[in-house]
Amino acid sequence: MEKDKILEIEEKIAYLDLANFQLEDEVYRQKLEIEALTTSVKTLEALVEVINGGLQTDKPSTLDFPPHY
Repeated sequence: MEKDKILEIEEKIAYLDLANFQLEDEVYRQKLEIEALTTSVKTLEALVEVINGGLQTDKPSTLDFPPHY
């Protein structure tokens, strides 16, 4: 009876170890994905800044005037 309890506990520990390793792998994969997405967002933000900088000129656009002009 005592041996059965010990085997049951060892089995549960083995499953918990496996689950822990799987969770660690998933967290690491998600960390890499978050870093890649963060890099992409920063690149897109820089591109938007470049585009916005190129669109701004000294003379006003015709869109800046009211429609009756």
